Amino acid sequence: MLQSSRMSLQQVLAQVDRTVSGTTVDPAVGDGLLSIVSVLSEDVSLRKSLADASIDARAKGEVLDQLFGSQVDSSALDIVRDAAGLHWARTQDFVTAVEVAGVTAVAARAQAESRLGRVEEELFRFARTIESDHELGWAFGSDSGARAKRTLVQDLLGSAAAEETVLLASQAAAHPRGLRVAETLDNYGEVLAARQRRSVAEVVVARPLSTQQQERLTQALSRSYGRELVLHVTVDPDVVGGVRVQVGDEVMSGTIADRLSDVRRRLTS
Repeated sequence: MLQSSRMSLQQVLAQVDRTVSGTTVDPAVGDGLLSIVSVLSEDVSLRKSLADASIDARAKGEVLDQLFGSQVDSSALDIVRDAAGLHWARTQDFVTAVEVAGVTAVAARAQAESRLGRVEEELFRFARTIESDHELGWAFGSDSGARAKRTLVQDLLGSAAAEETVLLASQAAAHPRGLRVAETLDNYGEVLAARQRRSVAEVVVARPLSTQQQERLTQALSRSYGRELVLHVTVDPDVVGGVRVQVGDEVMSGTIADRLSDVRRRLTS
């Protein structure tokens, strides 16, 4: 996002924080925001109009009231109405802001119910399952409609996962907005981590880490980055040995597989 959109996003998230700041959080807020995102994802002209700074904010509010006034939570509608009155460098930035607001509200609900960590872990594992299963990857990447993909998520997760996990996974599957579903889920995971004031470190190892090893690695990485990190550990025998860590766009790798790959590149260059 450009600076103007980032500033607008901060205002939207500040409003979300005020809305969900209590000890109990109405699930209708997150549900309503994500429902609006679903409509915006499929209606190009609507999202362009709402993000257009040249259109009067009052007129945008009237459109939102007509479309969603009787369907979504009033607090969710207020957030979107105010967001439409802000400046967005790109139309997609506006939609992304509403989506992040929705995920944040869902995260706040899970946090209030003391299961945010569980939701974060379940989303991460579900994303990795989709990435590693070619048939699932094909199914979620196919032209099947949003309803069919939401049904598939329900069939896969069912009652075994937290309700917030199912909601967010269904949203990502139905409306990944140009990304792979696993990428969208990872983006959601970053929002959940931010809700806990932590960052996510994705760790790939050849063999499972013991509890003590994981604790030491968490402490070392947290000291290195100057903030608390939560580890998402994936076991992949193909890395041969060592560990690969990715925090945001930064990758640190000490695996044998990567070192061999580097040697091959040098020999062929």
